[in-house]
Amino acid sequence: MRKFFLNVLPTIIVALAMGATAYSQSSDRPKNEIEVRGIVSIPSGDANFSGTTSSGSTLDFARDFNFQDELGFQVRYAYRTSNGKHKLGADYSDTRWSRTNTLSRSFTFGGQTYLANASTASELKLRTFRAMYAYRWGNDKIRIGPMADMGIITTRLDITGTTSSGTRSSEGSISKFAATIGYDLDYDPTSKINVFNNLGAIAFQGEHFFHTEGGVKVFPTHHVGVSGGYRFERYKLKDNDNFVTIRQHGPFFGGVFRF
Repeated sequence: MRKFFLNVLPTIIVALAMGATAYSQSSDRPKNEIEVRGIVSIPSGDANFSGTTSSGSTLDFARDFNFQDELGFQVRYAYRTSNGKHKLGADYSDTRWSRTNTLSRSFTFGGQTYLANASTASELKLRTFRAMYAYRWGNDKIRIGPMADMGIITTRLDITGTTSSGTRSSEGSISKFAATIGYDLDYDPTSKINVFNNLGAIAFQGEHFFHTEGGVKVFPTHHVGVSGGYRFERYKLKDNDNFVTIRQHGPFFGGVFRF
């Protein structure tokens, strides 16, 4: 995933720059924006797919698998009305963590008991899709106001290792519809710089959803720019006695095309 994204991102940025020449330079602020990001994600969290809350059945991603930082990707679209009061957006992100390590303890996952001191391969996946609407007050320089979003969050954990019945593979996944409320902020000190921040959260029947990010976009030309910042997400999804909690945070960088 890391190598694929690093190879594809420069091509996308060059294509956007070439496409920008088809547009005439205008003093009007563009209403549409497409952004492609690389996301460096530092994960933590836990999961239980044993169907029981007994001791030893809850897995800790750091202790049991030692997942490392990985590079994921995100594609975003945003539309702002001419006066800036209304902002609509949609985004899709995909991050995967893979690790092969020796277990320090035995545990139960997906009906299998994986044994301590055995080599185990594991992969954790997080995919999100959301659509957003924000109504913001302010002026040409700064806009801030309430935000609501909704979408689908998908998590999946795959494990292959030595069990009491030999080498086995198990998987556990939960997908949920999620909605959050919060705020959205845009600050434009100049026509070439945009400072942004977005936050959403909600808790319902034992499930928790929280995401926030902040950063800056710089536009060397009227249509093409670069972005960078930091983001944090925490999602707890439940399916009866099974659950997954994923926390990830880290910097992001990308290219932006506005028109």
